[in-house]
Amino acid sequence: MRYVKCCIVAFMLLLLQSAVHHFGLPEWLVPQGVLVCVVFLAFYEFSLAGVVLAFLLGLLLDLSSGVLLGPWAGAYVVVYATFAFLSQRLFVESAVVAMSVVALATVLAGTVFLLLAFEYQAVTREDVVMLGGQAVASALLAPFVFRVLYRAWRGAHVAVPGRASVVSAV
Repeated sequence: MRYVKCCIVAFMLLLLQSAVHHFGLPEWLVPQGVLVCVVFLAFYEFSLAGVVLAFLLGLLLDLSSGVLLGPWAGAYVVVYATFAFLSQRLFVESAVVAMSVVALATVLAGTVFLLLAFEYQAVTREDVVMLGGQAVASALLAPFVFRVLYRAWRGAHVAVPGRASVVSAV
């Protein structure tokens, strides 16, 4: 059931992302909410089901973008695999770590997407500016999405970690 909840949150973020884009906000300021869901999965779901869900979320973005079928799915699987292995060594309950990892993941996913979708075109300055802006916008969105997904992942009765939480060594 938590995978379904994650897909619903990702779909709502995709709708929000496209709505913000249609309101005239520059493309470099539009956060990649679906990618934040993939990073959350990398932190909290280290399994084959997480890889499949990351692929499906990338495929959802591919279907909605209308460019090509597969580059976002491949990029999201690379991001998931990279950060799933690193998440075993990171303190993931920290908002600063989540924001920095999401910013790095946005740049990584955008780079992989550009390599897969436009492999014979040169990367321009506008592409770099777009990736940087989206990385900052996605990082600012990350704590809110992580909080919502954490509640959905662990159940509504579990307290969300914050400043008052104590890390247990057990």
